[in-house]
Amino acid sequence: MPRENEPLGEIASQVLFENDRVKIWNLIVEPGEASDWHLHGHDYVTVVVEGEGLVVEFDDGTTQENPSSPGTWRYHDDHKVHRVANKSGTRYKNVLIELKS
Repeated sequence: MPRENEPLGEIASQVLFENDRVKIWNLIVEPGEASDWHLHGHDYVTVVVEGEGLVVEFDDGTTQENPSSPGTWRYHDDHKVHRVANKSGTRYKNVLIELKS
């Protein structure tokens, strides 16, 4: 679904730690829910803790399936406005580590 005029929000659910080099977030997306539309200002790594993966929805209306399982990690360096949607029947949780330097 395209973003239209929806404002950008938080990158994830909760900040766990931050210093001058990294910012660590928890992202929790319940079944049928989606994160805020957002844009990452830094490269980041995600590590899946719980769940089956998400669908990434970009603001131009395109989507990308991201199958995963606990322990799966990804390095992200392509920054586009997006949100993630949980189309599964189970809660999704990851730890997101923003690399500031």
